Amino acid sequence: MSIEVRRPTDDEWPAVCRADGRAFGFGYSDDDIERKRPIHDMSRFRIALDDGRIVAVAGSYEMEVTLPGGALVPMGGVTWVSTAATHRRQGLMRRVVGDVHADITDRGEPLATLSAAEGGIYERLGYGASTLQRYTTLDPQLVRFRDEFRQPSDSVRYLDGDEVAPALTEIWDRFRRTRAGETAAAGALQRYFYAERDRPVGAASPAAYLVHRDGFAAYRTTVKLHGGVAANDLELIVLAAVTSEAHAALWQTLLGVDLVGSITSRSVAIDDPLPFLLDDPRALRTTAVNDGIWVNVLDPARCFGERTYRTDDRFVVEADGTRWAIEGGPAGGACRRVRSRPDLVTSHASMSALLYGGVAPSALAAGRRLTARDQRTLERADLFFPTTRAPHCQSYY
Repeated sequence: MSIEVRRPTDDEWPAVCRADGRAFGFGYSDDDIERKRPIHDMSRFRIALDDGRIVAVAGSYEMEVTLPGGALVPMGGVTWVSTAATHRRQGLMRRVVGDVHADITDRGEPLATLSAAEGGIYERLGYGASTLQRYTTLDPQLVRFRDEFRQPSDSVRYLDGDEVAPALTEIWDRFRRTRAGETAAAGALQRYFYAERDRPVGAASPAAYLVHRDGFAAYRTTVKLHGGVAANDLELIVLAAVTSEAHAALWQTLLGVDLVGSITSRSVAIDDPLPFLLDDPRALRTTAVNDGIWVNVLDPARCFGERTYRTDDRFVVEADGTRWAIEGGPAGGACRRVRSRPDLVTSHASMSALLYGGVAPSALAAGRRLTARDQRTLERADLFFPTTRAPHCQSYY
């Protein structure tokens, strides 16, 4: 029987969950299935069926992302991508993801993004790795906040209950505009994130919230003993600081939480200034650096036309045979299809990796993903595309 690819019906939601859980190695309880249903729009999902059984899934969330320069554009946050082990190498993932991309385009969203469970899959589907995800650990017992950077002790307080969502939503809306690659979810999905943080995860507590007038932090703690002495694990979920004062005040407070033996996180940006605020910069240990968010630019004219650039310049970029003239500077940009000689030749995936400004063209050239007309052109491109501040995303979906 041939494979059918289509939208799932509402009644098929439990079967979609079972297919997803089987592919990723976990199971959904009845409570999970019911709790997650409101945030999943079945019209944004596609399934492949073999004799009525779901053998591949992909979908997207309605989201918005910040481009270099602060422009906000809608995007499809691609998720739940999986193929059953019994149906590999039949092109099913390409079919369902391709239909999801077409749906995203039809909705007027000019790019698709995802966080990848496996790093070797998505380049061939047009995605380029555009941010880094850094895993860090810090022992607060072995480090002090430098006196000259200390903030007033009353500048941070705890929030709980109904006051959390309104306060944090307002701060996040300001914060995400300061960093390319940061996102905002549609209302239902954002409410789900808050609700999920109120639930314990394994042995970890529900989230605690620290708020400053210009920032907030959310964390969980897991009770642990070391030689009979409390040495709890504090997992930093998110830290959003609009100002340097808020950043310092929040970290100063986190370092003062009682009975903590380690602070771990995957939310600290690669260029976070925290080490410079500590008496021992080496105390913030990077335990791993992985690819973060992958980007697929579905509408290059809009995406590259709405971001800014560090220098005033113009490049013709050929991506998989299509040529785009990208020009602009700190005040804005423009992008259109052309037929003129290319300055840079690359794949669609690698062109997508350039969008957020975290990947240098010379790095792509060194990795055999891009060629330049000459060395001087490559040097100009390195000044043009990258951002001063590394793109970063704390919202994984």
